[in-house]
Amino acid sequence: MVRRVVVQLMRHEKTAGNVERKYVGQTDDPIVLIDREPVTEAAFTVYGSTLQRCRQTANLYFPNAVYVADARLCELHFGDFEMKTYEQLKGDACYRAWIDDPMNVTPPNGEPFSQFTARVRHAIYDIVSQNGQYVFVVHGGVIRYMQELCGVATFQQATATHNTLYTFTWDTIEQLKEGAPCTSFSEGRITAKQLMQNS
Repeated sequence: MVRRVVVQLMRHEKTAGNVERKYVGQTDDPIVLIDREPVTEAAFTVYGSTLQRCRQTANLYFPNAVYVADARLCELHFGDFEMKTYEQLKGDACYRAWIDDPMNVTPPNGEPFSQFTARVRHAIYDIVSQNGQYVFVVHGGVIRYMQELCGVATFQQATATHNTLYTFTWDTIEQLKEGAPCTSFSEGRITAKQLMQNS
């Protein structure tokens, strides 16, 4: 039995848009990989966004898990920049302003960064309701914000690569709810051992 709070996040498998280095955002792009060995056959609950790439990844990794979708865990909406690349956008003054200050500049027809972080934070706090282990399949922006929220790195410094498990631990649920930094953080390959060692 887990007597602490363990939150484990992983990014969905790559989509065609990811491969082409596009800002996929809330475009419902499916994953490219459609067959792989499961990470574990164990039955447990996995949380993720309502976008199909997260559900598809969870089904591949954890075929016996129950997937619980929450729209608040979706990626930032990039507005007019969605499904475009840096090369396509680099001459756009609005894009350059956003790149220089993404916290305060919103993409045209996109989502303000403050709105994105508020909904992700509320989702995490609602789902992680007591001591225990929680597994999420989410998006790069969500993982990067979680690192900032937990005192690991700033959003700009944080990384969120595919095929990586990000584990945040607190001694008590109260620490998490009070906004205290996590007591430990690690990142590594997604394996059954890494997932089950905290269960």
